[in-house]
Formats: sequence, C-alpha cells, structure tokens
Amino acid sequence: MELPRFNDLNAACDFCEVIAPDSLIADTLIRIPTYRHRRNKNGYIRAFLDGAAIVGNWENGLEAFYCKSARRRLSSADKDKLRLQREVIRREREKDRRILLGRVKSRLEAFFNGDFGVYPTASMEWNGAERHPYLARKGIEPTGTIYECTRKNFAVYFGADYQRLPEGRLLVFPLFSGAGVLVSVQLIDEQGNKYFLKDGQTKGAFWQVAFSPVDRCGDFKIHIAEGAATLLSVLQRSKTRSGVFISCMNAGNIKPVSKAMREAYPSTEIVMYADVDNPQEGHRYGVGIEKALEAQAEDSNMQILAPPFTDLDIQRFQEITGSDKAPTDWNDFYLIRETV
Repeated sequence: MELPRFNDLNAACDFCEVIAPDSLIADTLIRIPTYRHRRNKNGYIRAFLDGAAIVGNWENGLEAFYCKSARRRLSSADKDKLRLQREVIRREREKDRRILLGRVKSRLEAFFNGDFGVYPTASMEWNGAERHPYLARKGIEPTGTIYECTRKNFAVYFGADYQRLPEGRLLVFPLFSGAGVLVSVQLIDEQGNKYFLKDGQTKGAFWQVAFSPVDRCGDFKIHIAEGAATLLSVLQRSKTRSGVFISCMNAGNIKPVSKAMREAYPSTEIVMYADVDNPQEGHRYGVGIEKALEAQAEDSNMQILAPPFTDLDIQRFQEITGSDKAPTDWNDFYLIRETV
C-alpha cells in the first residue's frame, strides 16, 4: 500500500503525531518523541541520501513518506534497508524496556516491603483513621489488597521528581501480570483522580480484590470490571458470587486481561461488568461496551453485564451527585438504588 506523501517534513510528522527532529541524519533511522509521550522516543524517521524520508509512529502505527520530488518512490533496496533498521531498533527498544521494567519491579518490591512504603488501608481504620475519602464517597469497604501511602512515602522509593503526585492520602492498588508478577500500581487521590505508575506495565496488568479466590457457595467464575470501585460494588453486594474478582483498570485493557485470564482458566466463564459510556461520534456504543464486545468476539465463554440505567436513574444520579454527568458503572447503579 502506498504511504501518504508530503512535501513538507513538519506536515509528515504532524500526520504521524511525532515531533520533528532539529536535523536529519542521512542513511540512518533515528528515534524521535511522539505527541503522547514526549519523554519516550516511540517515533522514528529514516532519512535517505537524496533527502527523502520515512516518518513513523510505533504507538499508533502511522507512517508517511516525505520528499520534495513528486516522482520519488521507495525502491526495493530502500524498503529492505528500512525493514532491517526497524528490526534493530525494535530489539533495542525491547531490551531498554526490559531493563526499565526490571528497575521498576525492584522499586515496587521495596515500596511494598519497606518500612516507609505502603500500608494496608484497612489497618488505618483499625487504628482509628477515617475511611479514605474515595472509598467513603463510593460506598465501598477496603480489602486486604488495597494500600495507602503519601507522596512522601512514594518519594522514598521512587524519588521526589519521579512522578507528580498530590498531597494527602493516596490509595495504592498493586497491579499484577498474568504470571503473577507485580508490575505496576494505580494510585487514587482523595478527589478520585487516578495515576498509573510512570514506566510501569499496564497492558495485561490487573488488580485482584483478594489474593485467594472468593468462595460464596456460587458458581466459580472470573469476574472482571474496568475500575476497582465497580468491582468492589459488585462483590460486596453479592451473596453467591464465587471465583476470581479482578479489575483491568481501564477499557483499553479489557481484551489483554481477559486473554490472560482465559490462559489461566481455559474453561471458566468470564463475566465482564462493562461501563456504559457515552458513544463518540460515529460509534454505536461507548468505549466500555465496545472494548467488552471486542473481547467477547474472541471468547465465546464471556458474558457482558451492563447496568440498565433508565431516564429516571440518570435524573436521580444527577440529584444525588449535584452534577450534570450521567451514571456509567455498577457503582453508580447501586448508589442510585440504595440512596434514600
């Protein structure tokens, strides 16, 4: 397929959503930052001897061809050299990523095991502290796999300038890979703002509500929700649900996490508690339902449960919260139905 052509290098970079370099190095493929991650060089540009160049972005898969001459085309030799250079850089990126993840993993282990790191939020309540504002607002109870820290605690293990975090109490949700390795965390502040650990692994990583499966004398299933509050709302109001309860923490992670669960539990039914977001223009469903349907299309043993909001529910939710936002998840559903 012919690549989009541009006779202006900046336009080609804009198309690929990468930041144009100050200068080109002929016959060389170099890495450049992207719009989304300006500190990471996930874009690339390969300049040829005659001044033409290929611009690309590994994050979104976009590529463009820059050349001032309308007749210039990529030769077979150009394509072969580009393919080899891409492979070299791909291996370098993978090596760099493995080294970085190894460092993050070491810091996380120290963070959870050190004297000045995280501490179970349930123990805070046992010692007389009020429930964390986010949990209180959501009407959910802490579990043994929810922790707390402060910005100062975080800085002891990651450094004061590693990641910008607010003051106050921060909930900490440990995120594990399908292999059971601690690979990242999600932090939630008192206002409900969420922060993924910088440089941590998010794809395929999940938070588990308890380290052991829940046994409530029901059918053993894998229960997945986008957010931790949604997952806890479902679990804590259930009398018979048994199995593994996990949160994938964002809609884009539904498919990778469901695949990891399917590998671990080949024949167990998966129940996905999907969020009901407003559809974007040109889409039939919101991103929560869309991503759940994409995962279900590859897994016939998956059930999707979405909260059945009515117009009255939406009106009631807005009255309770004092906002003009519509409810989206099961936590909102229970808030509406249980508030007198």
